[in-house]
Amino acid sequence: MSTSAHPFRLTAAPATDGVLYAELSGELAWDSAEELLDAVRALLDSAPGLSDLRLDCARTTLCDSMGLSALLALRRDTEAVGVRLHLDRRPPFLDRMLFLTGTYEHLTGRPETAGPDGDTPSGTADGPRFPGL
Repeated sequence: MSTSAHPFRLTAAPATDGVLYAELSGELAWDSAEELLDAVRALLDSAPGLSDLRLDCARTTLCDSMGLSALLALRRDTEAVGVRLHLDRRPPFLDRMLFLTGTYEHLTGRPETAGPDGDTPSGTADGPRFPGL
């Protein structure tokens, strides 16, 4: 568990119709990346027949290089079991990081149509909201 001012948390709702919704909050950083991987891998193991994993990122306050590495590992893990990974409601800082690192299209499935110059539209409106919020 993170000892930061914004500790990392992952909250998941039961899978419905092949879709698993989970909300990320706090700092996705060097001290929480493994926690994310372990939690999502356990969710994937406990919910056979999933078609989609939707991670609501709206309450994520930071993502460092280890956090990005964890997201890339999740993409590999979900792809290996035939589950589509969605990073919904991304904060602008996360979109900027994905653009700057060249991972935007790989992690979002959307082409990079704008540069990371601050004018890039935020992804915060993309995707459904986490159930119950």
